[in-house]
Formats: sequence, structure tokens, C-alpha cells
Amino acid sequence: MSSGGRSRTVDVAPAPAATWSTSPDTRVLAPAPISSRTRSIWLSQLVLGATVLAVVILLLFIQPGQLASWTFSGGILLLVAITAATMIAPWGRLSAAAVLIVPFADLFAVGLLNLEGDLRFAFLWTFPIVWIALHYGARTLAVALGAVGLFLLVVASLGPGTDSTIRVVLIVIVLSFIGITLHVGSRRTRAFKRLLRQQARRLRSTLDRATAQERRIAEMIDGIDLGIVRLSPTGELLALNAAYRGLYGLGEQESPTDAAVVEHTGIDGPEVPVDERPFARAARGEAFQPETYWLLDAEGAWRAVTVSASPLASRSEGEASMLLVAREVTALLQAQRARDQVVAMASHEIRNPLTVILGRAELALERDVDPASRDDFAVIEASAERMLTMLEQTLRDSRSSFTAPRGTDEIDLRSVLEAALVGVQANARARNITLHTELPPVLPVRGDAFRLRQVFDNLLTNAVKYTPRQGTVSVRAAVAGDVVRVDVIDSGIGIPADEIDRVFEPYFRSPEAGQTAQGTGLGLGIARDIVEAHAGTLTLASEVGAGTTAQVVLPRAADA
Repeated sequence: MSSGGRSRTVDVAPAPAATWSTSPDTRVLAPAPISSRTRSIWLSQLVLGATVLAVVILLLFIQPGQLASWTFSGGILLLVAITAATMIAPWGRLSAAAVLIVPFADLFAVGLLNLEGDLRFAFLWTFPIVWIALHYGARTLAVALGAVGLFLLVVASLGPGTDSTIRVVLIVIVLSFIGITLHVGSRRTRAFKRLLRQQARRLRSTLDRATAQERRIAEMIDGIDLGIVRLSPTGELLALNAAYRGLYGLGEQESPTDAAVVEHTGIDGPEVPVDERPFARAARGEAFQPETYWLLDAEGAWRAVTVSASPLASRSEGEASMLLVAREVTALLQAQRARDQVVAMASHEIRNPLTVILGRAELALERDVDPASRDDFAVIEASAERMLTMLEQTLRDSRSSFTAPRGTDEIDLRSVLEAALVGVQANARARNITLHTELPPVLPVRGDAFRLRQVFDNLLTNAVKYTPRQGTVSVRAAVAGDVVRVDVIDSGIGIPADEIDRVFEPYFRSPEAGQTAQGTGLGLGIARDIVEAHAGTLTLASEVGAGTTAQVVLPRAADA
């Protein structure tokens, strides 16, 4: 049953009278479940019926003459009949109006009990009034109270008197107060229940979204190739993804502590002690930077992994956790090893002809040659020695050795520029290119002279290489405040505006440059890295067909 503006009840779909429960050898007729609507109607009527039965029993011992009244006996019989009908009626298939017949019939039956005028049983009206107040609207309650009031007026007219009038007024007031109070409370309760249902739906929707989001995040984490483990501050396993299971050969229900694949210090090296393994360290709350280990999988293949652990940021201590990340780097290490082998092989093969060139140049310098040839052989000898030095360092260092200065000293950049100019004079003469210089007496900087020579060798070589015959290449330098600025200006083919930034990318060469001269596309990138390692800048300004200006800005030596 329910309430509303008018007569309303809870609509419960009718259920069949019984359902069959079958088994292999028996068939049992089981009763159908009773709906909440039916139980509510039964309970409301049975409480009234039980109260009337208790009154009748009490009257049999105290005042049996009361049962001789036909109105009283009729009211009792009517209530019994109403109760019996209530128990057998198919409430699941009846409308709200049909259900409303029961409390109004109870009002009439209780009225018969009080028809003699003493109104001793007027309290029994409380039961149907409470029923109507709880489950129906205000209009229905007003009609019920009006019916009771009308009946009381009839009773008062049959036995006029002050006491009778007061009693009638009190009964109406009490019943009205009970009915209105229960009706208002019922409405508030139903409103609160509706609010709770709305909140429950919102919470359920929020929970569904959170669950779906958590599921999507778990799927995303499972889809990446990084092994991820999340641990509580006490070392309890909170989550781990498929990539980690794959790295360590774990089943769906296996813990990382049960992994058959364990870390080794190297290929064919000893196993890492249990307490020093990454998972155990992370479980203790230890954070560490990426460390490399080797795993021997079930197929007998060695795989390299880097493992790190770090605490996850949290809003509260209860949400704190550790994140363990494992990444397979076997292919990367193999690629690095292959690169080192290629570099070593290439350096070894290049060293042999360079040694021959250097030896021949030294022999030529020992002979009696003209001054011009002696200068040329000196340049060849110096260039070969520099190339050998670079090859030896390439064998020792990684790519950072091409960029980071080996050591910083206070040097005169003018001498570096003059040496680089000597290196390109022969090519410039061969192409009828004029070299102009505007250098101050001293250019004090702090840096690695060997590396800075690489920078200006590259810039001057490019300037001569991409300048047409009978062109010009100028080198201008100046000390401006706290910096030293060097400009290498050519009248060459220039660089298109959309390619000016790309020329620093490894192996990039514009079509025009490829048609003009050969090259690898590595020089400018290495040159910029060297300048930036000296806390300087290398920029290009160019116009197609007019030439290019490469500007190097380096910090001036502090004590100069």
C-alpha cells in the first residue's frame, strides 16, 4: 500500500496462487510468496480484529449484558466478516479503491459498537484512521474523519447533554490529531525514503562509474609493456599487471614471492639474495633508482630487466603505497652492444689508413720541401693526429663524449679560430673562395679547446662546402659584456626557412644540400650539443641564395 494526494496503494503485480517445485522423483506444490501489499493489509486488519476479540473476551467476564445489544453484536460480527474477507481476498489483483473499502467498513463497524451513545469503544476508530492516515492522501483522511464526525453528531443527537457533546468533541479532536500527525509523519517518511532511494541510485551510479573506470585503468595497465606492482606500506600485494606476470612467469593466483624466475647479477651470475631482490626491498618500503638484473626464463633464455621502486603520492596515510616498475631491456642492451661493436670496428678500420697518412706526412716534413708544401703537410699531419685522438676517445666513451667537455680551462678562442681557418684554407683556395677575418686580440672563454675546435671546424667546413666558387666566407668575433660572440658568414646556397630548425636533427639533409655536396647530416647537431655543454648557444640565420650566418655565443671567462 502507498500514499498520495488521493487514494493510492502500492501496485504489486499479482502472483500465481502456487508454483510447482519438481525433482527427479517428486512434484511438490509450493505456496507462492506473499506480497508486501497483502501482508500490510492483513496486518492492519488483524490488529483491529485481535483488539476486538480481546474486548469481547473481557466483556464476557465483566459485563456480559453488553453482548445482548444488537448494534454491538452486529458490529462485532461485521468486524469478523471484514477480517475473514480480508484474509481471503486476492489483493494483488485489486485496485486501490477496492482496498479502501476495508478501513471504511471498519469505521462503520466501530460506529455500530458505539451506537448506544456511551462511546466506550470509540478508541477502536483509531485503527482504521491510522490505516488511512499512513497509506492514503489527505483528502481520503478528511473524508474518514468527516464520516466519524457525522456519526458522532448522530450519536450526540440521540443522547443530548453537555457530557455527551464534550465527549464527541474530544473524540473528534483526538482522532484528527492522531490522523493528521501520522499523515504528516508518513509523508515525511516517504519523502525521506524517496530521497534515500535517489541517493542510493546516485551512489550506485557513482560506484558503477568508479568500477568501470577502475576496470579500464586495470585494462590499460595490463596493456602496457612495463611490469607494475603496487604494495601497501606493510608489504601487502595490492595489484600487479600482466606484464610483470609475464616477466617472472607467474600464474593468475601466484604471488611474486613464489616466482620461479629470479634475478641474477649478470648472465650466468649468482642469484640475488632473497632479501636483496627488488620485490622484497619494495615490500620493506625501500625506494631505489632503476637497477639492471638478469632473468633466466623457463626456456633457458637470459633477459635483462631494469627495476625501480618509488612511493606513490597519497592524501592520507591509509592510501600510501609503493610502486615497483620492471622493464625488459634485453633488446636495448643488445642494440648498445651492437653499436659499440660497430663503432669499435669502424674506428679500428679507419685508424689504419690514418696512421699511414700521418706517417707519410711526417716523412714528407723530414725532407727538403718548399715552404708551401711544408705548410700543407703540416696541416695534414695535424688533422690526422686530431682524427686519431677522436677515434680513440670514441672507443672509450659513449655519445656523451662527443658533447660534454673533457675539462674546462681558460683558453683564447682566437687561437682555436685561427687553427680552424688554417684547416679550411686549402679547400677555400681550390674553390677560389675568399676568407675574411675580423678577430680581436683576445677572446677569453672557459672550455675544452679540443671540442670547440670541432665546432668551428664543422661550421667553416660547411661554409666553404656550400658556398659557390668565387664566393666569400667571413669570421667575425667580438667580446660583448659577459659573452664572446663568433659569427661565421658565407655567401652560399642558404637554407629554406622551413628547414632551418631541422638541420640540427641527426641525418637530416635538405635536397639542395644533397645536390651540392656530400655529408652525413650529423655535424651541426654535434656542434650544437658541444656549444650547449659549454653553456652557450648556436643559432642559424639564412636566406636561400644569399647565404647563411652561424652564430656561436659562449660565456666569457670570469677572470678575464
